[in-house]
Amino acid sequence: MRAPGDVRKGATIGATELPPPPAIPSQPSAVPNKPSYARLAYLGVIGAVGASGLAVLLALQLAKPDIPAEAFVGAPGPSEAPVPPAVEGLRAEQGRWTADPDTWQVSLSWQPVEEAGAYLISRNRHRLGRVEGAGFVDDTVTPEGRYRYEVVAVGADRARSKGAFVRVRTRSLPPAAARVQGRWILKLRVESSSIFTAGGRILATFTPECRQGPCDIGWRFERVGNTGTARNHGASYEGTGFGGFLTVDCHGSVVSSTVTLEFRVLKTHTIGKAWRATEISGTITESVPSVSNCLSAKNVWSFTGTAQG
Repeated sequence: MRAPGDVRKGATIGATELPPPPAIPSQPSAVPNKPSYARLAYLGVIGAVGASGLAVLLALQLAKPDIPAEAFVGAPGPSEAPVPPAVEGLRAEQGRWTADPDTWQVSLSWQPVEEAGAYLISRNRHRLGRVEGAGFVDDTVTPEGRYRYEVVAVGADRARSKGAFVRVRTRSLPPAAARVQGRWILKLRVESSSIFTAGGRILATFTPECRQGPCDIGWRFERVGNTGTARNHGASYEGTGFGGFLTVDCHGSVVSSTVTLEFRVLKTHTIGKAWRATEISGTITESVPSVSNCLSAKNVWSFTGTAQG
């Protein structure tokens, strides 16, 4: 046995040596960190863009027709449509023009363009029509007109060529083809007279006896009552009329007389769809018989006449 004082220092009797307890992790804060508003906005934009992009891709996929890929190989786009070459050999010709407006025509012709399905015709920048053949007749022209025509070739896909141009000056018709018609002012000058020393002006109305072109005309001198008919001879007219004219008797009354009218067409112009006389020149001879031994006279006037429309 050991003595009571012989107790050695050491581990406690009956105790087991244990490792140190593990470190206790620090507790997280009870309140989590909140993201900033800018970050939330940024994330929202990114999400919206991503969602819209997916929606667009999905819509494009659904909208695609079931066309084989080889169908797109070599297919020309709209910008690759072939343009027809410009028209060549453009000509403008006029036939024989007369007083008949149906003869007033300009005929266009050109060489056909193989790639063209039609042609557009313009005159002085105004569209006249569309034709499929290599020719066009313009029947809306008038004498002494100046015209500039343009012809454009149009392809099957509506592609247009450059314009081809030609200029035309239509013919002037002779005075013999002019129609004498309407109201006129005649300026009279005394050539010889037993009673008159001065001239004056009278109004005359000429009425053709045909529907178009030159022909015989009836006349009426306004305010004096003299009427007659003048026969047409090319650009000249001649006829006789009866009734009061300019001479009065001893009592101041208008005397019935015989009037001879002769004139020639000097100037012409297109009015509407007719070739019309615009200026004439001639003579008027008035023969007055003796009336109750009061008066007899023969008066000759020269005149120039101007059409009033």
